[in-house]
Amino acid sequence: MGEYYMWVNVDRKEYISPNDFNYGNKRWESMYRGNEFLNALRELLSEEWKGDHVFFMGDEKGISADTENETLRILYLDSVAFGYPEDGFDTVCESYKNVSAQFKAAEAEARKEILFYLEDLEQGNPYNTYNEYGVDAAAPFDGLFTRSGKDFLYTINYTKKLCYSFQKTRIMSLDNKELEHSDPLPILMAYGRVSDTGAWVGDIIGVSNELPDGYDLLEEIHIDW
Repeated sequence: MGEYYMWVNVDRKEYISPNDFNYGNKRWESMYRGNEFLNALRELLSEEWKGDHVFFMGDEKGISADTENETLRILYLDSVAFGYPEDGFDTVCESYKNVSAQFKAAEAEARKEILFYLEDLEQGNPYNTYNEYGVDAAAPFDGLFTRSGKDFLYTINYTKKLCYSFQKTRIMSLDNKELEHSDPLPILMAYGRVSDTGAWVGDIIGVSNELPDGYDLLEEIHIDW
């Protein structure tokens, strides 16, 4: 089946899942530039997730107790507090809030899952009543599916003072072929079993339509493709 990924904010204890947006959960299945899932991520990064520790987490790699990566360290401590030491994925799935349902593009999938939750709640099913989307059972769809996502000219690494732009940065494969339709962010921010930890995992990232002063605009980014 392969390793499944989702974007996680360890500061706000929130995440978004590509499956809710009808994209595959594997690392490369939501890399297409400007897709609804990455636009949702970028809108969050420009607003309530701004300045937070965010990464693209796989479900097959634990988090070591001795990690020095700040983002992973926060999640490791959450896993201990939740009773699943080193199991970051289950900690997120069972204790963080899925905010995908804020976005119109996630309505079809998220609405179905919310209805399953409400049915289990009504029937008193003790095995499947985790409120993944944090809805109010009395008005479960209030405030949901209202956002459309956003795109920006620049994706920024505030920690390293780097940024890239699809207008000016070439995205390259390991054999030096230009990937004209790929967004490298899911590779740069990935943490999982199937690949090396992304070069930006642990960094603070963001978005902007202006080139920040004092930041280097990357001419090329090579990804493991």
